[in-house]
Amino acid sequence: MIKMKLIAITILAAGLGLGSLAHQSKAETIYGGSYAPEGIRFPSTIELLAETPYYADPNQPDDEPEGTFAPQEVNVLTVESSWSSGRSIWKIETMFGPRWIRPNPWEIDMEPPKRITLLEETPLYRSKSTKGEPAASLSAQEVEVVAADKQWFYTNDPSSKAWIKVHTTWLGDLWAHIPVNQIGTVHKVQRKAHYYGLPANSDLSTAMGFGEQKLDWSNSKAGDYTIAREFTTIYDRAFEIQTDQGTTWTREKGVTILSANETIAIVRETPLIHDVWDGYKKEDAVIKGETVTAFEKIEERLESGRGPYSIWNNSTWYHVRSSKGTGWINKLFGEPESAIPVHWKVAVNDQKELFRYPEIPFSSSTLLLRDQTVEATGAWNGPNGGLWLKVHVDGRSGWIPFWNYSQDKIWDEDTNTIFHISKTNTNSLGIAPAANGGLQINNGGRIGYMEKEQSYLDAILLAEQFQYKVEMVKGRDAVTFSKADYSFELNAGDRNALISWHGTKDKSVQLAEMPRHTRDSWYLNLKDVQTLFGITQVFAGSEFSLFEKVYHVRLGELPTSAAKGRLELQAFVDDWTSREDYKSDQMPLQMFIEENGDHGGEGHLSQINGIVNDPDASVAPVTLFSLKASRPLAIGTHQLSVVIRIGERIIWKQNVEIVVK
Repeated sequence: MIKMKLIAITILAAGLGLGSLAHQSKAETIYGGSYAPEGIRFPSTIELLAETPYYADPNQPDDEPEGTFAPQEVNVLTVESSWSSGRSIWKIETMFGPRWIRPNPWEIDMEPPKRITLLEETPLYRSKSTKGEPAASLSAQEVEVVAADKQWFYTNDPSSKAWIKVHTTWLGDLWAHIPVNQIGTVHKVQRKAHYYGLPANSDLSTAMGFGEQKLDWSNSKAGDYTIAREFTTIYDRAFEIQTDQGTTWTREKGVTILSANETIAIVRETPLIHDVWDGYKKEDAVIKGETVTAFEKIEERLESGRGPYSIWNNSTWYHVRSSKGTGWINKLFGEPESAIPVHWKVAVNDQKELFRYPEIPFSSSTLLLRDQTVEATGAWNGPNGGLWLKVHVDGRSGWIPFWNYSQDKIWDEDTNTIFHISKTNTNSLGIAPAANGGLQINNGGRIGYMEKEQSYLDAILLAEQFQYKVEMVKGRDAVTFSKADYSFELNAGDRNALISWHGTKDKSVQLAEMPRHTRDSWYLNLKDVQTLFGITQVFAGSEFSLFEKVYHVRLGELPTSAAKGRLELQAFVDDWTSREDYKSDQMPLQMFIEENGDHGGEGHLSQINGIVNDPDASVAPVTLFSLKASRPLAIGTHQLSVVIRIGERIIWKQNVEIVVK
């Protein structure tokens, strides 16, 4: 509970200023991120020395606080590891629930620890002055603290000293002048960690960088060891490790091995690894279709022995007992459970190695694929966004990467795959509010205005940004905008826009609003801009960006017939879209099957689905999409058009004759 009731003061957000950051000390923190209270390193209680803005969210802008707290003592829930050397985010307990504050180090105070451990012989004085002879001295040992300088921890130089009053049994309470980076406490712990090597018989002072003892690495060896005690200062830590040669101190944290009692269902082929610390040269066994028991686990990042691959860094390793013995497994190290079953043919043009498992340099295969067609039965997006395909060739199975910038092709054997679409470029334009309700682009040029919370953009200036050709229509108050084979025409006083492809009229589109035409400009409602220019919009506060995706279409083989009264077509799209944008439908391509200019017709269905898997790669981008369209057709011969559009912008269009049997 909070020792003093928090006093909230309502303030205007615009009136806040949090000051500059503290001068950064030379001390380096050994961890990033936020931590729960633990000893002197992460205090459980602090005193606010000034009115302190507080926030309902840790990412809320500095100038938008929820209110302020008066000077008082508060309980800490979490704190960033850099709090002692600069402004940091503290999560504190309040009457409103958890709140976040961002005080500078000089704006807080904290009680000294009840006991500290002296790292070296320390003189003691009767007053806070070193001018006279010391009254006594203490060898390295733990002592009781009875008082300390106010803000004893705050300094821009960690080696500068603070006065700490300690208790002695023979002379009473005396003052010690101790470097701030040596004021620390020792407490018992009992946990396990892996070390790649440890110095022999290193004492605490040497481990913290003080004293003259040289480290002895002659008997150093890797192993799993017990951490018995921790020494903690506001800047750093040291650990007492129990080894076969005795105890030694080190500032290295090691790789924490947590105790566990979990059961894990192994659905697909998973290697059982004896030693996860040495690059996975060979598995002890392969397990599949059983439930194993985990008695230890590693949740932090592992770096050693992994080359450029990073799939395992953010996933948990489990030490398990299985029917084939004891060893380590990783749910992402082996056949991925979340792989999507597919029925594809893949034409491999670029040389690729057949991997045993995706994204893992752990393979008994030396087979190289190139200029051949293989069967694919699975697809999987790795955590970093790479797409992998499980293929079968020459009686062997394995995984190959699929690169969207290559010339490799995929055919869905269950649907007519008629072409491949690859994104070749993305053009963007940032737009921000300007004076007097205007809208401006990045270079400050005016491009539109706001009216009744609606945005209106100058289509001619926008066309210049996206490289459209603009031509005034002779004899009429009209203008055409063209790019490659696509064009649209605006007419003064007409709410419809004319869409053309290869110079031939495709259709007339009714706009959300009639174009606002003046002598030299044509203003369009933002919705109509998106429709006609085929662009998407992304907001960032009061600003927004427009994105134009450019695609290249590689035509395969168009069908000539359809069975059972329905034509179904499919295309693969190579692109790169974040999961967030994908879930919010920021993948705008559409495919249409049109007959007699009906632009889709009744009963027409068009959809685009990403080749995605969950939950292994929940934040990975989506790189391959399946674009599908279907349409019922009566028995007979039909003259159809297959069209790819973004909004009304035509990306590709081709006529085809289909015989329905």
